Amino acid sequence: MSVNKKYFQLQDLILVKTSIEKVLLHLNERKEKSVFKWIDRELTGLWNLNDEELKADISELKQYIKKEDYTNVKNKLEKIKTKIEEKIDKLYKEMLNY
Repeated sequence: MSVNKKYFQLQDLILVKTSIEKVLLHLNERKEKSVFKWIDRELTGLWNLNDEELKADISELKQYIKKEDYTNVKNKLEKIKTKIEEKIDKLYKEMLNY
C-alpha cells in the first residue's frame, strides 16, 4: 500500500476515533439518558468504515444502539476504540518504516 493511501486511511481512522471519543463523553455524562439517535448520526464515519476486522463489532454496536442498550453500547465502543487505536499505531509505524 502506498504512503498516500496509508495517510488517507490513517486520517479516516483518526476521525472515527474522535467521533467515538465524543460519543463516549456523551455516554459518560448523560448515562441512561443518552440520546441514541444523536449517537447513531455521530458514528456515521464508523458505519462507513470498510474494515473486515471490525465488521462484527460494528454490527453488534448498531444493534445495541437500536435497542438503546446503554451498557453494551459503551462497552462495545470502548472495544472498537481500542482496536482503532491499535490500527492507528500500526499505520504510523508502517509509514515511518516506508
